[in-house]
Amino acid sequence: MSNPFSKIISIPVDTAAAVGKPVLSGGADLADFARKQLTALVGGAGAGRYAAFISYSHADMKVARWLHRAIENYRVPMALVGTPGDRGPIPSRLRPIFRDEDELAGAAELGPKLEGALTRSDALIVICSPTAARSIWVDKEIRSFKTIQPDAPVFALIAAGKPGDPDTDCFPAPLLFALDADGELDRSQPLEPLAPDLQKNDRNIVKLKLIAGLLGTPYASLYRRDQRRSRRIAAGLSAFAFLLIMVLSGLSIAAFTYARMAVQQRNEAQAARKLAEENADKAERRAWLAQVAAQEVRRLADAGNSCPPP
Repeated sequence: MSNPFSKIISIPVDTAAAVGKPVLSGGADLADFARKQLTALVGGAGAGRYAAFISYSHADMKVARWLHRAIENYRVPMALVGTPGDRGPIPSRLRPIFRDEDELAGAAELGPKLEGALTRSDALIVICSPTAARSIWVDKEIRSFKTIQPDAPVFALIAAGKPGDPDTDCFPAPLLFALDADGELDRSQPLEPLAPDLQKNDRNIVKLKLIAGLLGTPYASLYRRDQRRSRRIAAGLSAFAFLLIMVLSGLSIAAFTYARMAVQQRNEAQAARKLAEENADKAERRAWLAQVAAQEVRRLADAGNSCPPP
């Protein structure tokens, strides 16, 4: 990577005019360099920007909510963070993601909120379904995004329906054709959108395909690294579980040993108490016999004293 400070250090100093332009150029390059590196380290799309805008029909709200959480909560494998992607250094997180839950049935236009979000979004994700294909708002969001940011990527996800089927076609028209200068469909330039299908693929695979597109990295590379990370996590959890089992086993053995010792001590205490009771009973009996004997001796002595002398 080239050092951005080199442009500042090598500034010509002949005249003020000669100084001004290189300084501004070096400062701009430095600011751009710092922004990209900060984005790569911290993640996100930059101040006031969105990593993606999710366009969907409200009939697909559950899928939109799942996708929103799945993308924002995904942590990019550390081996990829900061490496160059198709759209700059790869960040550690893709956030924030814009998803609007407001019902637009009473509005005539998208409104400043959605227009601003589309302008500040780095990509568009369209959740496709027969309902979305008929939604005027999904249509408007796609057209607006492609008009505002013609070079930004547009991704699709099939939640329901079948592409090309007359009854269950799921692709909105702006995904199937390019737009002309007026934002109208140019049917002379058909497009073939590639979209992972939630009806056929596991959710994790669909999520990774979309995230790979947003990061600008090959899906196979992201999938392999994600699988390696998952295996490491699984191995770590297995080791922790094994350690926990060993600790619990040790505690169980100790508890069993202590319980057996407690039972033994209880039995010994009961035996000692029983012996003490027996000894006390014997002592009480001896004391009684001694008392009876003493009384008998006194009686005989009294009887001997009462006899007349010979």
